[in-house]
Parts: sequence; structure tokens; C-alpha cells
Amino acid sequence: MRPKHCFLGFLISFFLTGVAGTQPARESLKPQRVQFQSRNFHNILQWQPGRALTGNSSVYFVQYKIYGQRRWENKEDCWGTQELFCDLTSETSDIQEPYYGRVRAASAGSYSDWSMTPRFTPWWE
Repeated sequence: MRPKHCFLGFLISFFLTGVAGTQPARESLKPQRVQFQSRNFHNILQWQPGRALTGNSSVYFVQYKIYGQRRWENKEDCWGTQELFCDLTSETSDIQEPYYGRVRAASAGSYSDWSMTPRFTPWWE
């Protein structure tokens, strides 16, 4: 029975150190505090890096949509950016429409889930 326990121990340590140790979990990559900041109808989407991302090795992907639409639109200028913000002023120009933005991170071949903003209406902000 001892060989089975050794093999089981090997498998557990392999998965814990080989997978989790080299690739951050999706949740730890996920951008935090994703929100719109608006001043005089200049609308900037901002976020903080996920818990696992402290260096400059990560890139971010930004999408937006109007409330009620099914399809998300890519923001080409912020597709694969290393910045922690994205100017969505042109995309949110109808000041009475409610919008959503979302961001995902990538690092070392791993992608996070999307982090979405609360509903944002430029007129109210």
C-alpha cells in the first residue's frame, strides 16, 4: 500500500506546485474595482489589478455595451493594453443611455473572468 500513497502524494504535490504554483488562479487575475469615472462627460473606465498581478506582465481587454443590448463591443484602443484605465468617452456619448463596461486580464497565457461595472449613465454622473 505504501507505493499507492507515494504516488497519490506525488499527484497532489504536482497539481499544487505544478499548476497552481506557475499559473495564477482565474479569480486572482480578475481586475478589481472596475468603475466609470466621469467629469464633464469625459468618461474613463478604471480598474485595479487582480490580487495575483503586481508587475507589468499583465495586459487588459476592455468591452462596453448599452444597457439592454446583448452584444459586447471591443474597445480596440484598449485591447491588450497595460494601462489601468480606458477612455470610453466616444462610446458613451449618448448621455442619457445607461452603459456597462467590463475588463479581463491576461498574464502568462492565463485569462481572468470578466469584471463588470455597475450600470453607468453619463447624465447622472
